[in-house]
Amino acid sequence: MKYVWYASYGSNLLEERFLCYIRGGQPAGSTESEPGARDPSLPLRSIQFSMPYPLYFAKERTKWGKGGVAFIRNKRNEQAYTLSKAYLITLDQFIDVVRQENRLETISIDFDTLFKEGSIELTDGWYNKLLVAGYQDDLPVLTFTSHQDWPLEEEKAPASSYEETLLNGLFELGLTKIEAKRYVKAHYPGNERQEEDARGE
Repeated sequence: MKYVWYASYGSNLLEERFLCYIRGGQPAGSTESEPGARDPSLPLRSIQFSMPYPLYFAKERTKWGKGGVAFIRNKRNEQAYTLSKAYLITLDQFIDVVRQENRLETISIDFDTLFKEGSIELTDGWYNKLLVAGYQDDLPVLTFTSHQDWPLEEEKAPASSYEETLLNGLFELGLTKIEAKRYVKAHYPGNERQEEDARGE
C-alpha cells in the first residue's frame, strides 16, 4: 500500500499549516518550525471526513501558547462526530507527520498490526495512539490522539492562536464563521454533550 488518508481534526485542518509538515516551515501562530517530510510532494486530494470520536482540548501550554490543543477520545461513539480534513498522502509522508507531531527523530510503525487491530500505541509523544478511523475509496483513513483520555477536570480551552488556526481550517471545509465558532465552543471544557450538527442538519 503506497497511499493512505491522514485525517486531521486540529490545527492541520488548515492546509497551509499542514503543509509545514510536508514542505517544512513555521506555521503562523506557532513558536516552532517544522522540518518537513522526506518527500515534499503535495497531497493528491483532500476531503471532509467525519469521525465517530468525541473531540476535546487539553494541556496547559504548547507551541501555540497558553491553552489546550485538540485530542479525540479513544472510544468510538457513534453518537459523536469530529470534523476532519483527510489528506491523501503516501505512507512514508504519514510516518513523517506522526514523527513531527510527537517530536521524534526516528519512528517505527507496525502498520500490519495497525490495519489488523485498528489501533496501536507508540512509546513516546502526545499523539502516540494511531487509529484507523474508517475507509475512503478502499484506503484506510488514519489519525492519532493520546493513548490516555485526559479527565474532564484537566481539559483546557484552546490557545488563542491555535483556535484561530483551527477556525480557519473549518472555514476551508465550508463552515461559516458562526458554524465554526459554535462547533469549537461546543467542545470547550464543561460542554460534555456534542453540539448539534454545525450545519444545522
